[in-house]
Amino acid sequence: MNLTSDVVILGAGAAGLAAAAPLLRAGLRVIVLEARERIGGRVATLHDPVTDVPLELGAEFVHGKPDSLKKLVRRARLTVRECNDIHALSWKGRFGDGEEAFRFMEALASAKPPDRPVAELIQERARAERWSQLQVAMARSYVEGFYAANPDTASTMAIARMEEAAETLGGITPSRVMEGYDRVLRALAAPLLERPGALLLNTVAEEIRWAPGEVRVRVRGRQGVSLGQVRAKQAVVTLPVGVLRARPPEPGAVRFLPRLPEKERAWGRLEMGPLVKVLLRFRTAFWSEREDTARFGYFHAPSLPVPTWWTLSPHESRHLVGWAGGQGAEALSGLPETEVLERAVETLARIFRLPRQALHELLEDWRVQDWQREPFTRGGYAVIPAGAMEAVEALGASVEGTLFFAGEATNTEGEEGTVHGAIATGERAAREVLANGRSIPDGGSSR
Repeated sequence: MNLTSDVVILGAGAAGLAAAAPLLRAGLRVIVLEARERIGGRVATLHDPVTDVPLELGAEFVHGKPDSLKKLVRRARLTVRECNDIHALSWKGRFGDGEEAFRFMEALASAKPPDRPVAELIQERARAERWSQLQVAMARSYVEGFYAANPDTASTMAIARMEEAAETLGGITPSRVMEGYDRVLRALAAPLLERPGALLLNTVAEEIRWAPGEVRVRVRGRQGVSLGQVRAKQAVVTLPVGVLRARPPEPGAVRFLPRLPEKERAWGRLEMGPLVKVLLRFRTAFWSEREDTARFGYFHAPSLPVPTWWTLSPHESRHLVGWAGGQGAEALSGLPETEVLERAVETLARIFRLPRQALHELLEDWRVQDWQREPFTRGGYAVIPAGAMEAVEALGASVEGTLFFAGEATNTEGEEGTVHGAIATGERAAREVLANGRSIPDGGSSR
């Protein structure tokens, strides 16, 4: 197939879908290319076949009250409810309330220039304020888990900016889309899905040849068959940092011709944070049946292989979700699923002080999601190393009024790593396309 459009968009995740909608409303011909067989990108929802509870393999929580998501939720008539945000802590054989261990949060949010690795800030504040070994461990675990970052390299100023942005939006207390996050993305994709031929799934971009005012994208199917090319006047690139950093012939890698040296420097300075999730369904919700654990929605064990767990509150559910980011995820990534499962069970046995055999007998179903193994993602979300904050802006800058870049890694408002942050960049890229004017059709709509 050889197709022509005004704008070609690479990626049908939150940013790509958010870019498509205003361009379609402006009367442009838009084609969105998506390598997977589904829309959503790192929003990937499964509906449990037994309990019908939505299980989120990727993005799971709504943080704060971002306007973009609130509008989509209202339009789709979805329900967002706050999760149980009471945290438990398991540390050196002791179990109890974990709220006091989060006192490091103010230190992260109030960091001042110059930029440096966040581990240096943690060490400095720990000495000055006499933090316990537990507080230091929790601070590092938080950076690894919440930001999927290595504390020894992650930017203090980037994390402070993200903490400030979260507080501005209503804080980091998580909420959940009760019907599943995929329903939000489907609402965002509605204008695209109404137009036959505007969304091409199972369509992998291999090469982007471009000149001012012209783009040609060579594509193939995931099974390897050539699908020809898509020509357009402009392109919006929403590929994750992990994919941009990949080099042909690695799966999912895309070649730009001519090359983009400034972009290469930008995405080369950023990183893709490792992320592994473990979703377990038990025969009973045993944690809710015990007096010492029933009130908690989160369970932390910063020294164990899968250090963070949560329930599916406010759903009544028999599931626990395990989360490892940063170096913890690196240690799990690439292992056989059975080995990751065993380490997850080992962690829960330590947290709940139960024999492993008892947990295995209670275990009914499981799913391990290793985002590093996804060739069209190659990790969880973008991480900004110390000294690399300007690379975010450089990555998001347009090229010759022809190539436009979006995605959570290009968000300069402190909303990197979030769905609403990705949506904002897609909307920004669409405004840039329309302001450039090259793709505005003559004589009315060209849909």
